[in-house]
Amino acid sequence: MNTPIFPPALEKGDTIGVFAPSSTVEREDIEKSKELLESKGYKVFIHPQTFEKLNQSAGNALQKTLAFQGLWQRKDIKALWAAGGGNRCLHLLESINFKKLPTTPKILIGFSDVTALLNAVNAHTGITTIHGPVFKSLHKYNQLPDLLKLLAGEQDLALPLDKARIIHHGRAEGKLIGGNLSIFQYLPQTLPEEFWKDSILFLEDCNEEPSKLDRMLLHLKRVGVLKNIKALALGEFSGQKETGRPYGFTLEDIVQEHTEGLKIPVLMNLPFGHGKTFYPLPIGTNAKIDTQKSIFKTTEPATQK
Repeated sequence: MNTPIFPPALEKGDTIGVFAPSSTVEREDIEKSKELLESKGYKVFIHPQTFEKLNQSAGNALQKTLAFQGLWQRKDIKALWAAGGGNRCLHLLESINFKKLPTTPKILIGFSDVTALLNAVNAHTGITTIHGPVFKSLHKYNQLPDLLKLLAGEQDLALPLDKARIIHHGRAEGKLIGGNLSIFQYLPQTLPEEFWKDSILFLEDCNEEPSKLDRMLLHLKRVGVLKNIKALALGEFSGQKETGRPYGFTLEDIVQEHTEGLKIPVLMNLPFGHGKTFYPLPIGTNAKIDTQKSIFKTTEPATQK
């Protein structure tokens, strides 16, 4: 496993670079979020690739990779922020030169489809990344002050468990990995080594049918992920829908079945995902859970001051 590398903290006056690793985004949303961050003292550079269009995709994989690596190599760029989610971020993993990234570690932020890139950067290099809101949504994100404190190394993560559903009680400590379930399911056989081993795995999703969620979790179980993690933390699974015959199994039924016999904490309904409340989670950063004491917090900073 790679030794954790904490990127330099984000300070006022620093420049944030924006690019689009997934689907197309609306210019109006990007401009509103840019204006908001600039009003808080940051500089924002919107890479031209951000507004590329190739069907639903924000350009092709080469354009996205060149934007990502170009921003990463620039000395004046302190953080890279994914413009949006959607589809096709997975395509970037074949063309990024991960070996060069540790020489200039930077903050990388996004979620949903960007799960692929967040975990790939951490698994290949050890650089911690941030599972947090995409750039286009920042002007509507009411937890931005706390997120900026996290990026500045001024505040650790403490996830409230007051509304959590505890499936299995227990204590655990390990590095945080995870993100969107429908994307993460492909990563155990895509990324190097057993990057998930001894981790606290967090997952969320939206607009998926229960039958598909069942297959995804079963797949993670069969490839050995669930039996080799220290805890399973599930966030919001919003917009579940059934387009065919009623499945009958709830998400809790499915989670109970696939974690039966595992002696690890299993939690549901945590405040992260595609809903209104979205606590950022630093991937690669060590955290601990104690369900009896209602503790879920990081034990080291997401960035280095």
